[in-house]
Amino acid sequence: MIINNNTQTNSSWWLGKDFFEGEQDILTGVTVTDRTAELIKLSGYRRAISNFVNIVTGKSNIPVRFEGRDSYTDGKSVTISASIKDKDFDSTVGLALHEGSHVLLTDFKVLPELDTYITDTHSRNINEKHGLKSHMASVSYIKAKVRNLLNIIEDRRIDNFVFKSAPGYKGYYHALYNRYFSSPIIDKALLSTSHRELDWESYMFHIINITNANRDLNALPGLLDIYKAVDLANIGRLKTTQDALAVALEVFDIVEANIPAATLEDDSAGDDGDSETTGEQGNTSNQSDVGSTGEEATTPEGDADSDDGSKADGEEAFSGGGSGSDLIELSPRQEKQLEKAIQKQKDFINNNIKKTKLNKSEQRKMQALDESGSEIKKVGRTVNKYTGNVYETECIVVKKLTQNVIDNAGYTFLHGQSWVSKGLLLKEAIAKGVTLGRQLGKKLKLRSEERNTKFSRLDSGKIDKRLIGSLGYGAERIFQQVMNDKFTPANVHISIDASGSMAGSRFYNCQTAVVAIAKAASMIENLNVQISYRTTTQDKPIIIIAYDSRVDSFRKVTSLFKHICASNLTPEGLTFEAIKSELVAASGDKESFFINFSDGMPYCEPKGYQYYGNGALDHTRKQVDNMRKMGIKVLSYFIGTGGTDSHYLADFTKMYGKSASSINVTSLIPLAKTLNQMFLTK
Repeated sequence: MIINNNTQTNSSWWLGKDFFEGEQDILTGVTVTDRTAELIKLSGYRRAISNFVNIVTGKSNIPVRFEGRDSYTDGKSVTISASIKDKDFDSTVGLALHEGSHVLLTDFKVLPELDTYITDTHSRNINEKHGLKSHMASVSYIKAKVRNLLNIIEDRRIDNFVFKSAPGYKGYYHALYNRYFSSPIIDKALLSTSHRELDWESYMFHIINITNANRDLNALPGLLDIYKAVDLANIGRLKTTQDALAVALEVFDIVEANIPAATLEDDSAGDDGDSETTGEQGNTSNQSDVGSTGEEATTPEGDADSDDGSKADGEEAFSGGGSGSDLIELSPRQEKQLEKAIQKQKDFINNNIKKTKLNKSEQRKMQALDESGSEIKKVGRTVNKYTGNVYETECIVVKKLTQNVIDNAGYTFLHGQSWVSKGLLLKEAIAKGVTLGRQLGKKLKLRSEERNTKFSRLDSGKIDKRLIGSLGYGAERIFQQVMNDKFTPANVHISIDASGSMAGSRFYNCQTAVVAIAKAASMIENLNVQISYRTTTQDKPIIIIAYDSRVDSFRKVTSLFKHICASNLTPEGLTFEAIKSELVAASGDKESFFINFSDGMPYCEPKGYQYYGNGALDHTRKQVDNMRKMGIKVLSYFIGTGGTDSHYLADFTKMYGKSASSINVTSLIPLAKTLNQMFLTK
């Protein structure tokens, strides 16, 4: 059976809980997800997250990618990890919003040009204090410290922008910070004797966590001055990255004024042994640190409008801990926990986060699935009236067939040409369909004809100029009206059973008929056609919309349909339910038709779900009835071989009603007759 995950996220209300649900083995509890379905979900994640980024930044051209091992932005695109668990979706959205905000607001030229912002006075003071002998050594030392300070301050600046301009996204930021920086051991350490030495390691620990509710601005001399310099309550005053850099340099001066001098060697000035700092070589990627994920060191609660109501009214409002005898001592075990937690924060700041990446094959596959608009829909929902248990399954919907999907999506039924003999037979069936379609199009041409009938000598209407001369002779009925008689534009959705029982001559004949209808429709101006194929893949129902005349040229039929084979099982009504939003409902100015080709009984058994017998027949009939409620006229062709088919035809009629027909679909006269009966009825 299917076990429902009740994952609740900030996105659940608009993505729907189905977006986050997976299948679990009822005995082991292990999630069972084939890689294709996982990649389709990942593709959906990417589209959703990309929409968030575009909305927040106001830009529609910022790509969101899953590649590489880290999450970062290069100023033009956002790259995040290829591993997203449902429970981490909100924090991943927050991360993407954060990086997208960098694209919008951060000046990525500042860090590469950081040397130009360091004055001779800064350099000279550091040389004198720490005994450095060269300008280059002192600049390297300063850059290593200021880089991290800038990351933190710049993050507070851009996050404040999102909080103020799009407050509805706060939940995603909270999820981001809670995931990466909410740690009980950090809370405890801020109230302990740990990290209260006068060195950069201790100062960075308290600066990184300066928005933590347990912060103690008395922990180190100058911390209160640092807090006032950053002025989180008024962080919006910083309009540019250069403004944030000026504050970072000010904070650097405050820290340096409060730590003792240290003798540093020139060749190690860029890395003083503090893993908290990074010199020029500290980040091996080509991306700027300002755009890295390391900046989640602060939390939203530091903003002036934070949920905890903090206000910048003085030291008392922000000083959380005590001092002296009030401080707690961490146990050796807690010290080890703290070391790991701090390292986690350092890794974020230095962009040293290990992330899952897609291999090249998976990247190609996901790109194919993404461009095809593939989705996973929950279908077949039933409730056991005795136990109340809910049963449903997943159906893959591929909205656009492309050559890339055929080559890389991994669907075995899309490789017809790989079997030479079958490929040739499919080509022949399609070529025959094109020829048949030209003839069929001529027979259906009546649908595009328009007749105008003129009625003259009327009391009202448009003046007939030919009758104006009779006005003086008592003839006053000089008006005319023209009655326009034409068929309403129509849409036809053709769905083909591509299960294994259709393989061989049945499927070839079907392909001929389907191609013929598509070709005929291409010759008629007011008739649109969509063609879909339904089967199963890795135990999941799947339906592929292979052709849509509204957006595709007929050439797509002749180039791609030769790859489609019949194999696997018959999901029938499950796939109809999955594409109900893709079907075109009838309206006053448009007719809609649904034509089905299949050979009878629905049957498939996705993991934890059974679909056969009367239950499947009833479900399929319900989906067909739903189509009729949308004003869609249904015509169903039973593809049989005679003999024992009579039993299946009875079940077929049960599903599709009186519209079910058993004919030779490659015979032009009966095919045209049934189509004319449907299309030409006003």
